[in-house]
Amino acid sequence: MGPLQNAFITVLITVIAWVAIEAFVNNAHRIKGRFLYILAHNTAVIVVFALLFAPTFHFIENLAPLRATALAMCTVFLLEFLVFRYLYSGERWFLNYVDWILPISLAAMTVYGTGIIVG
Repeated sequence: MGPLQNAFITVLITVIAWVAIEAFVNNAHRIKGRFLYILAHNTAVIVVFALLFAPTFHFIENLAPLRATALAMCTVFLLEFLVFRYLYSGERWFLNYVDWILPISLAAMTVYGTGIIVG
């Protein structure tokens, strides 16, 4: 596959992962206790990105882990910007270290680590 095809697949997989995690977060308000919610959210981020990127790195031979991670994180940042700028009108109290910075860091580490291990 060429670099444009790799980029398209990386963006597509990232969008799928982001939608899955957003669906989880939107339904996770039922979890009792902040600690359990944070643990579940971070676990979901790691599991979803690992499950989606492991086959991606396995089947796409020339997909570089660093490039895939950079493109995946740019995609997530773009999605978050579009949603929080144009679609979301509520308070943004959750854009803090525990609820946003840590999960996005775990997502980046998971994509890169999966690429190193599987690729």
